[in-house]
Amino acid sequence: MSSNVHKVLVGFLPSDYPGVEAFESLGDVTYRRYTQDWLKEHIPQFHIVVPHLFEHISSELIEIATNLRVMATPSTGSDHIDTKALANKGVKFVSLNDDRVFIDGISSTAELSWMLTLACARRLPELLDRVNHEQSWVNTDIRGMELRDKTIGIIGYGRLGKKVARYANAFQMKVLIYDIDPDVMNGAPQEVEAVPLSTLLAKSDIVSLHPKLNETSRGMIAHEQIAQMKDGVIIINTARGAVLDSKAALDGVQRGKIAALGLDVLNNEYQSAQLPNDPLITAARSDSRIIVTPHAGGSTYDAHAKVFSRIAELIAERFEQQ
Repeated sequence: MSSNVHKVLVGFLPSDYPGVEAFESLGDVTYRRYTQDWLKEHIPQFHIVVPHLFEHISSELIEIATNLRVMATPSTGSDHIDTKALANKGVKFVSLNDDRVFIDGISSTAELSWMLTLACARRLPELLDRVNHEQSWVNTDIRGMELRDKTIGIIGYGRLGKKVARYANAFQMKVLIYDIDPDVMNGAPQEVEAVPLSTLLAKSDIVSLHPKLNETSRGMIAHEQIAQMKDGVIIINTARGAVLDSKAALDGVQRGKIAALGLDVLNNEYQSAQLPNDPLITAARSDSRIIVTPHAGGSTYDAHAKVFSRIAELIAERFEQQ
């Protein structure tokens, strides 16, 4: 495909994202951290749009994108884009889900999930605060939990769930898994034990969430499910914020049912680069048991350099198929 033919809008700036220049192979690229108002005015001129994860692409925007032929996201998740509206308009949609072999080689999100697991288990925020703010070397009142011989329950045994299971195996933990796909459950390897969701919740010291967001998984961990968990459970969520009921989780922490939350995702993301409107954000400022990171799972130099290049290749392939 020749360059400088298609007009391309990329919501990632080269100064912030290494490797994003790969999109220049597709045509005339505009890099911009846009607003919704800017999009409404300018999106009709673009043939290819690669939106930032912070901005929601609604059906209204897609409807006025009169020249749009391909929309792509350098991620596996796509809940920031109305993909049904794209399909109805006949616009091609590209994501990393189009190349499962490729994304199997990227471990950034799984590694961050394990970082949150360790940080929660060892009460890392309190230890850092003890040294940096209290300027004390006393640690006897901040005892964490050793992972060896503990049980981790992994909900969603896909690409990331499998990676986290391998990390847990390396730490000599018992690994329980639950997945809505019966083939996944029936084909579970001997290193893990496939169990019903109720069993996983009741037996796990740590519950790690990795399902795809859909109507089945939306709100799947709420008051009822938290009540089934062990007292002092740790919950990790690097999937999507909507999988976990924030109010139920906060209530669990405040009652002492949940020992710690490690969250890289929250409800009400994708509105802007501002903090999500989620009660766990406010609580985390004063409660060290709640660790929140800004959806940084895939944010490594290594991952960005790989994914932008691959998404550009997949977009080019879509045009060749037309």
